[in-house]
Amino acid sequence: MESTDPPTPAPDATVAFEQELEEMILTAFGRGAAVEGTWTISGPVADAPDWHVTIEKVPPAERTFDPTLLDE
Repeated sequence: MESTDPPTPAPDATVAFEQELEEMILTAFGRGAAVEGTWTISGPVADAPDWHVTIEKVPPAERTFDPTLLDE
């Protein structure tokens, strides 16, 4: 009997995906792109899943740089 579960991705493929996604988001933000939003990505073939992607900016919990502390 064949399993209908999707194949488990290789750990290195998942790590590469996460690194590429992080780099893409940070680069787009640095270039002034509107990064926040929700998108639907349709698979290129009928058997491929569609994806809903949401990117939301989260403010830092604690500010580590305080420009008022700089003296000239």
